[in-house]
Amino acid sequence: MLNGLFMQPRLLWRRLQLIPFHWQRADFYRDLAEMFRRSEPMLSFLEGEIANARQAGQRTKVLALRKVLGSLQRGDNAGRIGFLLEAVMPGSDAMMLVAVDRAMDKAAALQALADAVDQQNAMKRLILQQMAMPLAMLPLCYVLIMELSKVIISIRQSTPDYVQEELWQGFNGMAKTMAEFAAQYGLLALGFFAFGIGGLIWSLPRWRGRVRLKVEGWPLFSLYRDFQAGLLFTSLAMLLKTGGTLKGSIEDISQASSWWLRWHLRRVLLSLEDNPNAVLQAFSRGLLSQHLLSRAATLKRSASTFSDVLIELGTKEGPRVLARVKAAAMAANIAVVGLMAVVAGVMSMASMTVPGKFSTLMEPTNSMTLQANFEARKKQQQQLRPGESTAKPASTPNNAATP
Repeated sequence: MLNGLFMQPRLLWRRLQLIPFHWQRADFYRDLAEMFRRSEPMLSFLEGEIANARQAGQRTKVLALRKVLGSLQRGDNAGRIGFLLEAVMPGSDAMMLVAVDRAMDKAAALQALADAVDQQNAMKRLILQQMAMPLAMLPLCYVLIMELSKVIISIRQSTPDYVQEELWQGFNGMAKTMAEFAAQYGLLALGFFAFGIGGLIWSLPRWRGRVRLKVEGWPLFSLYRDFQAGLLFTSLAMLLKTGGTLKGSIEDISQASSWWLRWHLRRVLLSLEDNPNAVLQAFSRGLLSQHLLSRAATLKRSASTFSDVLIELGTKEGPRVLARVKAAAMAANIAVVGLMAVVAGVMSMASMTVPGKFSTLMEPTNSMTLQANFEARKKQQQQLRPGESTAKPASTPNNAATP
């Protein structure tokens, strides 16, 4: 048990070291495909690539290829590409590497795998780019709200009593309420907001059920759905191009998928068992957005099989899928940043309207009028209060002694 505890950090560190190689693995797959086309021995290929990587200073590639070379030299299942590469490639490639082993033309299969990885990396880069905006905007909005709140509160504290009611009406009053809330609970509210966003992100690959189907179109959930659909299309396209069946490919992908995607793929398979010919309807049970379903229906009219539709969606339709993912990412950004951006906008406008109205109210004529009205209301309130002189004298008790 102790050995396992010590090995886990080491294994994690090795995985982190391989991240740069993972982002460039499509080029390696193409080089491997070229090796099969040239009928070059695997041993000489790996030794040559390690020497080239050392000369180019690609340390992570050297680390990865040395592990592959070690597996090859040990001889266990050395003829299987999936076995040789499973320790250095991400788990998302596992089923596609199995398809490479099954394919008769391994060069073509590896080329298809490289194209699929390129498409998936493009979607991942897009998601990372879109994540940069909320990560940068949220702290800026929070700092801006807190600074503007201090300005508004300082004006409130320096405003005479007879001007308060007139100054904090309508829009300015709403801004004052926001400023007081931010000053008192701002950090706590930001913590709850971040916790809520973190909880939603945590639930994306895990939450399943009828309620999840109803919220799949919401900004953050639609982004995850479209992103996962894009990854699914590229993986299915690769598996189908190498000769896999539709059901078999879905089952293979399901084994290495998240709980959410496995649940959706199981629903697709159950639908296909009930009606094998209604493939489009099987994919329309929540896994795909209406936009992608419409595109699939358009392609199906001229395709011989639905597998051809999926292959085209995973290869030639890449720009359309990317555009859909980008639109969903923009909607998610607006939803995440929108609340704090609106509050910051209100506070920014109030920082201009409040000083302007304050200076107008403090002009001599307006100030004297407001002060006179304030004093008059104050006297009227005092007159409405019952005074002690109007109180009735205490009655004499009936049993009081007579002098």
